[in-house]
Amino acid sequence: MNHELRTPLNGILGYAQILQRDPATTAKQMKGLAVIHQCGSHLLTLINDILDLSKLEVQKMDLYPQDFHFTNFLITTVEICQIKAEQKGINFHYHPAANLPTAVYADDKRLRQVLLNLLSNAAKFTDFGSVTFKVEVVDSEASDRATSARIRFEIEDTGIGIPPEKLQSIFLPFEQAGKRDRNSEGTGLGLAISQQIVLMMNSSIQVNSTLGKGSTFWFEVDLPIANDWLAQSTSANQKVIGYQGERRKILVIDDHRENRAVIIGMLEPLGFKMAEADDGQTGLDKALQMRPDLIITDVMMSKMDGLEMTRRLRELPDFVKMPIIASPASLSQVDMQEVIAAGCNSFFPKPIEFTGLLGELQRHIELQWIYETAAKAEELSATVSDLLDWVVPPKEELAVLYRAAQDGFMADIQQEANRLKQLNPLYATFTNKILELSQKFDDEAILSLLEKNYIEQV
Repeated sequence: MNHELRTPLNGILGYAQILQRDPATTAKQMKGLAVIHQCGSHLLTLINDILDLSKLEVQKMDLYPQDFHFTNFLITTVEICQIKAEQKGINFHYHPAANLPTAVYADDKRLRQVLLNLLSNAAKFTDFGSVTFKVEVVDSEASDRATSARIRFEIEDTGIGIPPEKLQSIFLPFEQAGKRDRNSEGTGLGLAISQQIVLMMNSSIQVNSTLGKGSTFWFEVDLPIANDWLAQSTSANQKVIGYQGERRKILVIDDHRENRAVIIGMLEPLGFKMAEADDGQTGLDKALQMRPDLIITDVMMSKMDGLEMTRRLRELPDFVKMPIIASPASLSQVDMQEVIAAGCNSFFPKPIEFTGLLGELQRHIELQWIYETAAKAEELSATVSDLLDWVVPPKEELAVLYRAAQDGFMADIQQEANRLKQLNPLYATFTNKILELSQKFDDEAILSLLEKNYIEQV
């Protein structure tokens, strides 16, 4: 059931991200895509609530901490809840402390899940007045200020309030904070799950409430400060348009066509050579045939599942070190230790998130991304070409172009030439000549030009 619910959502959320990155998308279309993504994310949250409860009941929920930009995390969380408040005609106030750490180490998905639940409840049960979200650093003897910070999250509303006899039962499954006759969305699981998540973070959600006046929910957690994160993430907000070096081959294995299409749609425009297979046996055969640089595989499939395919590949000397990323329908679909024991290098569940996917690729095949710059390469090259003879790319880059020309693949030649132009504007005159010849389908002239310039560098 988990797999069947998440597969269509992966297609919806994945293609929304792909279209949002398309330069041809208009501002009006971007707003529509944002709504699609928001609605899909909300549906995913409801599904996750049901699945999380089942995991809690069998004590299989885990936290997966990572470094992340804390202040941006808070802003994006606030933006989601501001929309809900505006729709109800109530005020939303956000008060972050000035001394909040820039980046922290925690499970950002679970922390966001808790905050969104508390903030959504506050807006849901407030008809007049406001919702106020405060985030501050508090003193704690247990935390070292140089390496961690104790953060207090507080959500205050002027809503309907909670009767005293209900203050403890609201954290039980299928209980809701407000009156049952109110027309409110949700599963009644959010507070129960949020409390369990915060307990796993060695804290607990507290509440004060006055019936008819409003409620205040808060919790405090110790979060390690990610001091080295900022230096590694200076390009986090730039748009990735490609990567340096030889074209990398990626094999995507999944028994749902829409899941394969999402990953291919995300990576192919960046210059990756993509291949696909619809089950583990076909994936095994294709891997042996093409020897990809990296494999992304679903776990549960017909004929042969992803873990069995991984085990068989690891028995072969040429595939012992090949990066393999398991991408199941969710973290609850399989045991993470079983995935690692089978030979997978990492675990990246669906729905696929674009930035996270790029991070996985960079980690496993050491890519250097090319980012979209404010000044277009063509504009700069026009000035440079007036002053200099053309500058030829190094022979390693020429070799990539040469192989594409030998195969007669004009689309690959054009893609590589455009990548080189982005890589260094000084190559523009040379690459423009290559592009001109490719448009004429003159592969012999391209080969001749590349051979001449390659020999000159040897």
